[in-house]
Amino acid sequence: MRGDRPVPLAAIERDQMHQLVARSAENRSAARRTLLEARSFQTLAELGLETGLSLPAVSNFHEAARLSVTAIATLNGYRFRNDYALAIGIVDTKGHAQLDQLRQLRHDINYPADLVEPSRRELDVIASLVTSVIGSASEKLPAPRIPPPPDQPRR
Repeated sequence: MRGDRPVPLAAIERDQMHQLVARSAENRSAARRTLLEARSFQTLAELGLETGLSLPAVSNFHEAARLSVTAIATLNGYRFRNDYALAIGIVDTKGHAQLDQLRQLRHDINYPADLVEPSRRELDVIASLVTSVIGSASEKLPAPRIPPPPDQPRR
C-alpha cells in the first residue's frame, strides 16, 4: 500500500473529488449502469481465467473493482481521482492493500519491463476480492423502484 493511505473519507471528498452536478435520481441511474459495466468486466475476467488467459483476466478484474468503487462515488454525487473503497467501507485495510497490489500488478502487466505471470492462487485471490468489492458496492446501491402496473393507482 502506498504511504499516503488510508486517507480519511472527509479529506478525500474535500481534496480529491469533484462534485457532480446532477440530481440524485440521475446519480443512482448512472451508478447502476457503472456497476453493470463492472460486472461485465468481472465476467470477462472469469472467462479469461477459465481459458488460461491470466494477463487479460488481471486487467479485467482491476477494471471491475475500479468501476465498482466508481459506482458508489457516482451514487454519492462524486467523481474522483483517487479510489476511496476503504473510506466508504467496501473493503477493509487488507482488501484495500490487495486492491492497490492489483492496481500495481495490472500496471506491470500492461506496461511490462519484464513479463509478469501471476500464479493461479494469486488469480483466485484477486477473483474473490473483486467479487467481494462488487457485492459490497451492490449492497450500497438502493434497489430501483418498480412503478405500479398502469391499472393501479399510484401511492
